[in-house]
Amino acid sequence: MQFSKIFNGRLLMYLIFWAVSFYVCLELFSRNNEIQLIDVIYAFLFHIPMVFAVTVHSLHHIQNFLAKQRFLVYGFMLFFLVIATFFLYEFTFGPLSKWLFPDFYLVGVFSPAEVLGFTLIYLILSSSLEFSRTWFGEIKARTRVAELETEKTLSELKALRAQVNPHFLFNSLNAIYGESLKGSDKTPKLILQLSDMLRYVLDKMDLDKVPLEEEVTYLKNYIDMQKRRLDHPEKVQFNVVGEIAENEISPLLLINFLENCFKHADLQDVNGFITIDLRVNDGSLELSTRNTILKQIDTLDSGTGLGIGNAQKRLELAYPDAYTLNLSDDGTLYELNLRMNLLA
Repeated sequence: MQFSKIFNGRLLMYLIFWAVSFYVCLELFSRNNEIQLIDVIYAFLFHIPMVFAVTVHSLHHIQNFLAKQRFLVYGFMLFFLVIATFFLYEFTFGPLSKWLFPDFYLVGVFSPAEVLGFTLIYLILSSSLEFSRTWFGEIKARTRVAELETEKTLSELKALRAQVNPHFLFNSLNAIYGESLKGSDKTPKLILQLSDMLRYVLDKMDLDKVPLEEEVTYLKNYIDMQKRRLDHPEKVQFNVVGEIAENEISPLLLINFLENCFKHADLQDVNGFITIDLRVNDGSLELSTRNTILKQIDTLDSGTGLGIGNAQKRLELAYPDAYTLNLSDDGTLYELNLRMNLLA
């Protein structure tokens, strides 16, 4: 065991413990109101066997036997330690005291039963210190682990949000590129709208929560930009109901679900459509999307792709056990239903 580790709290704890013990013993051995040299000598000699017992018990017996649940061995070792402490007490007030303090006539003032009693008291008190130190150490360790888990979660969320930007940008540029090939006068407006949306992404990406109202505005801008390139924008419906202004949400969390609709929807078909409903009530958010499916698309981005897969990971990190996500695909219609507790 390194000295630096012992000194960090443990040594200071025992220094205080023995200082208090020494003061109490001075009062115990003092014959009058004034502490004399003989009282200091008696307190010093009394502490030699007690320090021995506590040190062996704290540094060896607790760690090697009690902590490892070797209770039978611990009981035997504790018994021998108490007996050894008694013989050390006799030796301390016998040959050792004559050698250290030849000018004083010193004898032990406690009976064997009292010495054994004092030893047990010191062992109990020191064990309480050890257990409290271990308990506080475990609390500190658990707190640190929780902090590391939080830091890890935030790092993962930031990494996943960073994926949103290029994914969204790729899809949006494709849409603008398509309009530019047509020579459409919608192109400048789309570029300006894309610029505003990218500014929102850069400003909000590293935040833990943002006002839901701002996030909904971002979603509306995205849908509006997508509708600008459609011949029949009325095929896309976005409905928002509820207490939008009174809640917060993890930023850029819902955009992937909307992107998925436009990526796979068959809006060229006469019956094609996209319907997006967002409802908020009492801190609970429900997002429902329905869209027809392009016939040439066999498998949708329904959990394994970048978009939905990214969103699912972020939901698990930001709202663990506080959401449900259901996806369905019958070959012609794709439906998504997300329910989440914004207060989690």
